Amino acid sequence: MTRKRRNKNKQVRLSNLTLHKLDWLEWITIGLAGWFLFYPKPYNILLGVLLAIPIIGLLLNGLHKPSIATLVEISSDKDGDDKYDVADFIDVAAWIILLRTLLDYEFESVYSMIIPGTLACVIVLTILFVTHKLIEQSNRNKWWIYCSLIFQISLYSYAGTYAANCTYDYSEPKVYNAKIVSKRISTGSKGRKTYYLKVTPWGHHYDEEEISVAESQYNEMQTGQTIKIDLKKGLFNIPWYYIE
Repeated sequence: MTRKRRNKNKQVRLSNLTLHKLDWLEWITIGLAGWFLFYPKPYNILLGVLLAIPIIGLLLNGLHKPSIATLVEISSDKDGDDKYDVADFIDVAAWIILLRTLLDYEFESVYSMIIPGTLACVIVLTILFVTHKLIEQSNRNKWWIYCSLIFQISLYSYAGTYAANCTYDYSEPKVYNAKIVSKRISTGSKGRKTYYLKVTPWGHHYDEEEISVAESQYNEMQTGQTIKIDLKKGLFNIPWYYIE
């Protein structure tokens, strides 16, 4: 067995050993993620718990300052290629928060999310590097592990920042009037329907645009109807809006 293969096997064994200690947290994450995706009530509480779980997982896994490699399980597919699986308490939470954010909120300006999202990412990465050791062995897995983990943490940080910005925003909205120009339903590849209302220009939106709405709103509102659009400041000063 080559030294390179021994180093890889050592990382895999270490990863499996540590991740198994947090199986309970991974199952909790998967259960709550499914609940939040399919029946997001109580929304504020479920989101808050899912936002906290990756931080809790990093702190628990880092109690004895193990290698960062312990957060990524390496396995091989049927073709012998390596697969890198980031701990579920990070990647499952990240993807479900992102999905619910895309489903539930409209973006006023993506650029306004850059600074608070980057700050959140730096904070989480600081927690990671303070509680875990750098990977000592120098082999081809090292940078794939770093890239996989940093990608998932970035996803969690930006999605979580925007989700918290909207969900926990209790500021007074600025109300604009707009008229419904048309309505349409988009059906995805798996049969999921998304409902859109095209509205006239409002506020800083100078062109007609489509806004996704809940099915109940879609059914209640008619073409030509005047509606109210609420623009809110955002908890982290990331503006967002919704139809009343």
